[in-house]
Formats: sequence, structure tokens, C-alpha cells
Amino acid sequence: MSRKIHAKKITLFLLDGIPEGRQTCELSNWTGKALRLPKIMIKESSDRKELFNPGVYLLFGKNIEQPDKEMVYIGESEVIFDRLKQHASTKDFWNEAVVIFSKDENLNKAHIKYLEYRMYELAKKSKRYIIENSQEPTRSSISEADKAEMEEFLENIQLLINTMGYKVFTELIEEIKVSKINNYYIKAARGAEAKGQPTQEGFVVFKDSIMTSETVPSMPSWVENIREKLISEEIVIKDANDNFIFISNHLFNSPSSAAAAIMGRSANGLKEWKNKDGIFLGESEI
Repeated sequence: MSRKIHAKKITLFLLDGIPEGRQTCELSNWTGKALRLPKIMIKESSDRKELFNPGVYLLFGKNIEQPDKEMVYIGESEVIFDRLKQHASTKDFWNEAVVIFSKDENLNKAHIKYLEYRMYELAKKSKRYIIENSQEPTRSSISEADKAEMEEFLENIQLLINTMGYKVFTELIEEIKVSKINNYYIKAARGAEAKGQPTQEGFVVFKDSIMTSETVPSMPSWVENIREKLISEEIVIKDANDNFIFISNHLFNSPSSAAAAIMGRSANGLKEWKNKDGIFLGESEI
């Protein structure tokens, strides 16, 4: 039986009156709360009482060697403010922190260790961000009742983090939820054969799709750059037939960039991707 999803009310409050400043994010009828802090405002946030409570946190920033790659560090602390000050002086990559705590102060050390581990687990599974943690967090042992409570707490954490613009826990496509009705296909010259689906973020090409290893001389440089990145990051790997196979679902900015990379030439994705009835993506979206 599928679970009914209800409408949610989330309140975003700008503590400093500007979008670039500190923010709180709250979900109605939930004891948890999120606080978003720019790194440069950690010191002046010493008057925030909630930062001296137990909680979990995420540090967000860019990878120095790959500026287009988002990075995250996931942690927990019984005194969050002290830990953030420590990270500000020892970790260079991050520029923003999101802290999650309980307004009724009912989170203990075992709870936050459990949440830290589960958040790390979800971030690793989503493959959205480079995870900066050098070691995998340990999972604390808690009672069955506490586990159920923390899993519900975790669901709300995911909701708030996503609402604040960080998709660190969101998988590109959940395989069990993929609808065959919305799938689109490419079967073209030089062995290109792929399946994918449009999403709110772009176009996702599914695992096991085939990207041709051959390209046309007139292929634009931007397509070459995309293909080189897919190969260097081992998003695609070569098989025995010299074709490149996607080893996981991959998000492209648009249907056209996906089609061009797969076929090794310039392409209009709206006129290349077709559904099972042979209708082009551009026609089906009208």
C-alpha cells in the first residue's frame, strides 16, 4: 500500500533580514529545527542558545580540485558551536553550515550518532556530493522505539535540507518509482542505445545505457568536454565491444546534452528522445 503524502507547511525565517545571512527552517508540528549559518558568521552566532545543544550538522562547499563538484561533511556534536569553530579553523572547503537540533532538547548522544550515520548513508547512496568525511561514522545502538522515532526525525531532516536547496540526500531516480510511461529511448548509429527520463532538474540517463565510442569530426567541443568528463570520472566504462556503458543513473542539464554525449555528435534532444510509442520528447511535452 502506497503512503499518502500530505501537504506541508515550512517556515523560513531570515534572522539577519537578508537571503545571504542566517536562516531558520521549521516544519509545522515537528520538534526539530534547522539553522543555516554562513561560515563567516559562526563567531557572531555565539548568542544562539540552540548551538550549545546536541545535534547534527552538514558543512557545504566546493571541491578545490574540481570546482564544479559540491562537497559535504556530515557530523554530530553535543555542543555544536564548539565543533563549528573547530571546523572553521581546520577545514577550508566549506562556506556554509546547516545545523539540525531538537527544540525540546530530547536528543541525546546515541540519537545524534544514529542520525549522523544514517545521513552519511543516504548521502553516499545519492551520489550527489563528494563526501569529505575521512571515516565512515559509527552507528550507535538504540532501542527499537528510539530507532522508529529517529527514522521519522530523519525524514523531516531530508525535507528541510531539500527545501533549503541542498539535494544531498535525494537520489536522481528511485528505480522502484520509475514509470515506464515516462521513459524515452535513443537507438542510433555507432551502437548508441539509451533509456532515460526528464526530471525537474534536467534529463536522467539510466544505468546500462550505451554511449558510442565513435564520434563525428564535426562534434562540438562542448560535447567532447562532456564525454571526456563521463569517461574520466568513470560514470561510463568501456565494454568488450568498445562501447561505453553507464554504470549508474546520470543527470544531464538537458535532453540535448544527454543525446549529444550518447551519440557523439550535436543533437536536439527534443527530436532525438522518443517514447515507446515513437513520439518525440518535444511533441509529448506540448
